[in-house]
Amino acid sequence: MPPHSRRALLATAATGLAGGAAGCNAPLGGGPSSRPSARLDEVDPLYVADGVPLPDGSDPLTVEDPTGGRVALFPAVDADREEALAALRGATPVAFVGRSAQATLADVCAEDGRAYGIASESWGATTRVAAAVPYGDVLATHLFEGVTVPSELSDALDRVLNPPRPGCEVEPELPGYPDGFDDRGRTLGTAYVHGRNDVARFTRRDAVRVAPGPDRSRVALSMRGTIRGGGTVDGGDDRYAADQVRLVASFDERLHATVPPRGESNGLTVRREEDAADDAVDHRFAPTSDRTRRGFTACQRSLVTPVETPDPFSYVANARFRWRDPRLLRDDDYWHHHTPGRAVWYPDGGRSG
Repeated sequence: MPPHSRRALLATAATGLAGGAAGCNAPLGGGPSSRPSARLDEVDPLYVADGVPLPDGSDPLTVEDPTGGRVALFPAVDADREEALAALRGATPVAFVGRSAQATLADVCAEDGRAYGIASESWGATTRVAAAVPYGDVLATHLFEGVTVPSELSDALDRVLNPPRPGCEVEPELPGYPDGFDDRGRTLGTAYVHGRNDVARFTRRDAVRVAPGPDRSRVALSMRGTIRGGGTVDGGDDRYAADQVRLVASFDERLHATVPPRGESNGLTVRREEDAADDAVDHRFAPTSDRTRRGFTACQRSLVTPVETPDPFSYVANARFRWRDPRLLRDDDYWHHHTPGRAVWYPDGGRSG
């Protein structure tokens, strides 16, 4: 699918911001509270294939059958695809560890054949853990940015098994939502991007639901961005407060409706810009209270109406997270983290050529 230059610019610009953006050149390392880091023995028993590095001093309970543990771990390079597929088909989550984790995950999900999506096809140099979790006839995918392997592997696995589910601070009803869509619609899965940097932590969550219609199909995208201030994160930098979440998406099909509208609610201000010519929308959420400066969850929902359900269904998107260090005698300092790229969903599994 050819890129759309204006749309690509909308979603990917600012990934290399300069000047006052401390996070741009630094190494990566709903609710305001954050769970403490997990230990590997808190997520066992595990299936651990040869070649998977484990944290120093860890001694998890392991099993010999890929379907017998809570998670099956495989090295990203030269992973045993048949064992990984057996684990998924046996309802066991799988995780790939090391370089090429995201590419290996995509290949295995395609071979599995169930519906799935990946929030960004852009390969991240710091993505060393990627996972899939089977839920009936769909897969949920997890990408981890900035996770140090193997020392932070246990924390990543904990989030695979217990993904964050914070509620949205602002989540109004989507206009034009078809009657009975929740009953007739089909969920294509959930795609997560979990991030950790030297300041704090964030999570992006995309979910897609589709339904054919008599004249046009309906595709509903829900994008969610959770940002935590540094003071709420184990090992974070408490000088940096949550300052903004920006959810940007552009579509190849008609954008019928999107929420939330502009306004202020529940400790957040919302700004929205739409480009009808490019079927694009840009939501910006900023905190207005001490509670939301500690952390908040921003949500955007969009309804797209293609003539028929595309396979694959894709959109260019970016969840942009910003933290601020307020200073008295100098300009405030900002830290940015972005998740740009084209999200792709496969209603019938596999990959369309």
